[in-house]
Amino acid sequence: MGRVDHVIGFVEALGLKQITLVGNSEGSFVAARVAIVRPDLVSKLVLLTANSVSPSFGDDRDDAWMQACRQAYDYSGPMPSEEEYVNRWWKGTPICGQDVEHAKREAYRRAAARGQWQIFQKLPEEETNMRLYVALQQRYIFPYLDRLQSETLIIWSKNDPTVTPEQGLKLAKLIRNSDFHLLHNAGHAVHIDQSEAVNRLIRQRHG
Repeated sequence: MGRVDHVIGFVEALGLKQITLVGNSEGSFVAARVAIVRPDLVSKLVLLTANSVSPSFGDDRDDAWMQACRQAYDYSGPMPSEEEYVNRWWKGTPICGQDVEHAKREAYRRAAARGQWQIFQKLPEEETNMRLYVALQQRYIFPYLDRLQSETLIIWSKNDPTVTPEQGLKLAKLIRNSDFHLLHNAGHAVHIDQSEAVNRLIRQRHG
């Protein structure tokens, strides 16, 4: 919950209120929790491919997305080289240009200098074991979603194995004041894969 406190402190330091808060992936957990505990700060919420706040099925269907998450977030081996990292990213996001590649390389070098890979290897089990992660959701997110005051836009990817469209629809049903959009030809980084569509939806709903 330290990241939640950090975001709240940052927003307060800027003197902002009633902002539009956007979260992708695990950032959606942070964004949703901020909106839950500080509705005075967040008037509009955008959740992008929000696997960290997505309800599980409670049956055998959970095995597939949990396995995909274990593969996607496996830090048990050695840190990939810069070229391995960039090439892997290009395979999943082939439509981006050289400017984005440059930013990815800079991000890799900063992370390597800070020992980010080693930090990931030492994460607590509740952040790496998906079944324990669901328990965090049940404690901090799900009981409060029906009371969210923020107008919520949910944008989902059709082609992300770590979080299915069905989970996105389940999430939308838990949030009364929500609007759900499913985008094709997009993986986990929907804001990159379908940047124009995502920006258009945010402007239309939250402009």
